[in-house]
Amino acid sequence: MRMKAAVLGGANEPLSVEEIELDDPKAGEVRVKMVATGVCHSDLHVVTGDLPRDFPVVLGHEGAGIIDMVGEGVTTVKPGEHVVLTYLPACGKCRWCHTGEPNMCDLGAMLRTGLMFDDTTRLHRADGTDLFGFLFVSTWAEYSVVPEASLVVVPAHVPLERVCLLGCGFTTGFGAATNAVHIRPGETVTIVGCGGLGLAAVQGARISNAGKIICVDVHPEKLEMAKKFGATHGVLNRHDPDAVIAEIMEITWGLGTDYSFEFVGFDQCDETIDIAFRALRKGGTLSVLGVGKSDRTDIPIDPYTLAMWSKKVQGVLFGDAQFQTDIPRYVQLFEEGRIDLDGMVTQELRLEDINTAVENVLAGNRVARQVIRFD
Repeated sequence: MRMKAAVLGGANEPLSVEEIELDDPKAGEVRVKMVATGVCHSDLHVVTGDLPRDFPVVLGHEGAGIIDMVGEGVTTVKPGEHVVLTYLPACGKCRWCHTGEPNMCDLGAMLRTGLMFDDTTRLHRADGTDLFGFLFVSTWAEYSVVPEASLVVVPAHVPLERVCLLGCGFTTGFGAATNAVHIRPGETVTIVGCGGLGLAAVQGARISNAGKIICVDVHPEKLEMAKKFGATHGVLNRHDPDAVIAEIMEITWGLGTDYSFEFVGFDQCDETIDIAFRALRKGGTLSVLGVGKSDRTDIPIDPYTLAMWSKKVQGVLFGDAQFQTDIPRYVQLFEEGRIDLDGMVTQELRLEDINTAVENVLAGNRVARQVIRFD
């Protein structure tokens, strides 16, 4: 079938919205009519060349829509159902799925290839040129053919232009604060980076009854956003880590926080991981979620302090979420008004505005999350 999609021809090039061909789903695959998709910084890392990928590619990995066709052997979903797409597939059969770590599912081994499980693509330009996909879902398009294992069914009455955020950013940040660690009432938290993931982590810390939720960002606008979601303190980072740590220590009576989360990554990680690690109390836990460059082999953590202060450092992928149970639970929390997805969406745009959306994210201080709507 023919459809519109945003195609990236190469790093640091504008995206082109064009008509392309989409194959029908093969065995174990499903075609989804996209209703909404978020614009996540992980997509932007491909645009800027920080994450090497093959081109041309159709990006997007945070989406929701309605199933309109299923391939042979699909049994868990059916046409007409409303779904959130997850960029990490979970087969339900491998060791990792059976031990409660679906984010480590063996199917994820092909995430970086831009191809489906059979090593082919479902996306083609009008002239027949193959297009690479992104994380099996390629949501910056009117339709997407995805693995059955990348879908979570949600109630038909919930707004897909909001629950699409559960396909990546919100689940990653909220899950970091509610799954990867277990905050007890009154415990303290430092959150470094207040984009979409950091703001979701603020909500996770708030719903866990954290005592102090200290947010650190280089943009005062982001700190104001964080306070609206439950942050108790905002610390402006003027690229002076010592000053940031001094302020955090003043807020915590010289102890540091029980937990810290780093949501920035890449070229800034020397500064942001340093802040997040030093912000911890003795015995505290740092969760690193900011994506780093694939050729990076070191992070700025003092091994003496790590050992002698018994601090802990862990990586967290997709909020350590149990997709099939956590995402419906987050939908319920949203319906009950206990989490705020409406406030996470700064603006809604059309697919034709994709380059504007990219510019807004790269500016750093304009948006929490943007949603592209197709309906």
